[in-house]
Amino acid sequence: MTAPRKVLLLVLDGAGYHPDPAGNAVTAEHLPRLFARMESDGFAVLGAAEGAVGLEAGQVGNSEAGHLTIGAGRAISSMCRRIDESFHDGSWAADELWTGADVTRPDGSRVLHVVGLLSDAGVHALDRTMVQAATLASRAGIDEVFVHPFLDGVDSLQGSAPRLLGALREALDGLPGVTLGVVMGRATFCDRSGDLDVSRTAADALRGVGELPAYSDEALAAHLASAGEKTFPGHLVAGGRPIAPGEAVLLTSHRADRARQIATVLSETQPVTMLVDPGDAVPVRRIVFPQRPLDKGLAHVLRDRGIPSVRIAEKCKFPHVTFFFNGFDTAVEGEGLCIPSIPEGEIPDKPEMSLHEVTDEIVRALESGERRVVVANLANLDQVGHLGRLDLAQRAAHEVDEAFARIAEVAAKHGWTVLLTADHGNADKLVGEDGGPFGSHTERPVPFVSLAAPGLTARWERKDGSLANVAATVLAALDEPVPEWMEPPLVTYG
Repeated sequence: MTAPRKVLLLVLDGAGYHPDPAGNAVTAEHLPRLFARMESDGFAVLGAAEGAVGLEAGQVGNSEAGHLTIGAGRAISSMCRRIDESFHDGSWAADELWTGADVTRPDGSRVLHVVGLLSDAGVHALDRTMVQAATLASRAGIDEVFVHPFLDGVDSLQGSAPRLLGALREALDGLPGVTLGVVMGRATFCDRSGDLDVSRTAADALRGVGELPAYSDEALAAHLASAGEKTFPGHLVAGGRPIAPGEAVLLTSHRADRARQIATVLSETQPVTMLVDPGDAVPVRRIVFPQRPLDKGLAHVLRDRGIPSVRIAEKCKFPHVTFFFNGFDTAVEGEGLCIPSIPEGEIPDKPEMSLHEVTDEIVRALESGERRVVVANLANLDQVGHLGRLDLAQRAAHEVDEAFARIAEVAAKHGWTVLLTADHGNADKLVGEDGGPFGSHTERPVPFVSLAAPGLTARWERKDGSLANVAATVLAALDEPVPEWMEPPLVTYG
């Protein structure tokens, strides 16, 4: 009897593909073992941005869209697109937030604080969403609307804050009752380490704990002369004010993972509304756009066919191989191994992060034979890539290459097919057009590599496509039928 086939799907987070080695850590020089297998076994180049993963034209890829598309086997329209459509079709304007009890103070006047990440990248939030929220609040006759932008410089280009802030001011100008409030960098606002005291730094600034300095463009420029905008201390814009106890807050993130902590802390004193579902652990008052779990995807197929799987990643990427990969359906979570992440502030001194521990768990899963599918994420090229330092990303790439070599060797020894790809670009571009550091996601495609288990012959059906083709390729490697609603496989096996 032929032994059941087994597949490891390995996601190198942030490993975009580009043939130019300049400013690029995802190259044969820094990942020699991986690129040697790409040369010998062949590889495809897959779309991982814009419409290929359900995003709008001009939007770079991100981890949510990438892992969602990989798991769904087709492109799924993004949450930011859903929010935008609801603004234009009027359905968002009908939400009870604008007229409900949360925004009404005891004296009958109404106030709302719009709090969000000022970003044009669309990874965790979009600047236009803040403008749309303020517009709807103003149209609803809310007396005071304070917009509190947190400057990006991670998903958006470092140094882009003056341009984005200027565009925000222009968009809000003339909206009755709308005023800018606290301006601050994203570092503590977007924290997801699990340490709520970090998030309280951002919350304290929003609440005006301590005296905030007055905001000026000169103060921001002085900060940017020596640091990125993500660490800009809280400043208060003239005419604005902080959040008073009990006043309503709307968080405009369209992805929940970097908004959960700040929502939890703000909910201690404020009624908080979120656009997206942060999960049961966060006591927000309400959710404007409840999550719509997918009812079909690779995880559903594996479950329905009785094919056991395990998901492995360090904590900062664990939701990506579970919640996102499963199409937001918590009923198909399956077994997971979540490895603790080091604090983000320690990454410059330890670009290997928790890679060794993640690799150990992957190897144990391959050796045990208890599962037929392993889905794993190696976080380094994304997390380190965000620092915009080519030297650190190259060190991270070396560590990832060592891990890949070890994993590939064990996989071959124990009869596993390895399918390797990435969710979006990042470490493939660490130097911007101006010669300065570039730490944002890229619009570039990603590689897809197939290492067939010993005894199997791989036949490439196509060497282009998108991340939507990966799910069907997993099923093909398992010798399982591919549902008609999935995009076709890149490789077949015999």
